[in-house]
Amino acid sequence: MGNMAIKIIIVTICIILSYTKKPGLWLNTLNTFFHESFHALVSLILGNKVKEIKFEETTEGSCISLSKSKFRTFLSSLAGYIGCSLISLLFIFCIAKGFTHWLIIGITIYSFFILLFYIRNTYALVWTICFSCINLALTLFPTSVPIEKLIIFIYTTLILIDNTKACFTILHLSFFKAKKSGDCNLLHKVTKIPAFVWGIVFNLVNAFVIYKVLKLVFLENYI
Repeated sequence: MGNMAIKIIIVTICIILSYTKKPGLWLNTLNTFFHESFHALVSLILGNKVKEIKFEETTEGSCISLSKSKFRTFLSSLAGYIGCSLISLLFIFCIAKGFTHWLIIGITIYSFFILLFYIRNTYALVWTICFSCINLALTLFPTSVPIEKLIIFIYTTLILIDNTKACFTILHLSFFKAKKSGDCNLLHKVTKIPAFVWGIVFNLVNAFVIYKVLKLVFLENYI
């Protein structure tokens, strides 16, 4: 990408859009999709049975799986927030190394897999079909490398912005309404470690990733 002004403009536009009503919620769903699907992916890798994935226009979501042990539940519970943080670094790496087309192919296959086997509610079906078809079109009708890099950078920015907001929200809930703190509460039940500790962990991991991404993108001009 190279042009600092373009990167700053993209980040600014993504931040503004993420706080708008309709387009913001639609775009923020990208993070929800990856968050819930990472829960499912890790559960499948560990040998658990995944029943369904649901998410709404409000960006609230759930992944229901049947775990065979507390340790497997522990790992799959970590996957949502931490996975969405780390995938931002993966996307930046792919942009820098010129792997954007292969990454788009991978995202296409992954999204269709999740769509066919696990998505259940209407909004999630419509959103995932649209997202999958966009990436399929990019796969079948390749654009120029700069355009592919631009699209992946937008994906990265949207995921990082919404994951950051979600991490702050769950941290607040883990302190004041622990039973409603989702993954933090589940991790508390499995480990007996207070929910707010997991809220802090998620935010520390995300903060580290933000630091690395900002350093790579804006200071070291990695992409």
